[in-house]
Amino acid sequence: RHPGIVAIYDQGRLRDGAIYHVMEFLEGETLTQRIKRSGLVPLCPEETYRILRQLADTLCAVHLHGIVHRDLKPDNLMLVPDAFVAGGVRVKILDFGLAKVLSDNAKPHGIDTQAGIGMGTVDYMPPEQILDARNSNDRADVYSLGCILFELAAGRKPFCGENNIQ
Repeated sequence: RHPGIVAIYDQGRLRDGAIYHVMEFLEGETLTQRIKRSGLVPLCPEETYRILRQLADTLCAVHLHGIVHRDLKPDNLMLVPDAFVAGGVRVKILDFGLAKVLSDNAKPHGIDTQAGIGMGTVDYMPPEQILDARNSNDRADVYSLGCILFELAAGRKPFCGENNIQ
């Protein structure tokens, strides 16, 4: 439980085997929508700072619980009105679908990642995760955070070109 993470109230499995989650309803926009609304120009330094500060704080809490998100990107960050934070906007991390939970001895639990399989969104993934997501740790999320910071400050993604992964 953290104010920067979307709350999940219930979960289960339907008769057909499909898994469902009941989450809090969030009003606002994703960071992707905010970037598009700004015309892909850099966001102002104050707004960039507020967003990244909150995101870093939330990631600290996530990492302290031994969780690696592995798919941080502007689409998975929701900006919601909140009068109790500076700037009146709270950042919430969504979609822990590719998350990896580490035990005390750093063995993964949950999603079974196979060797040679990259998981996540290439534009925000560290190179080692592209080649093999099994060894992802909290540094992967920090790398993604840096890519998001670059995009907010520069008005473009840090790497341009084709994604030819083989």
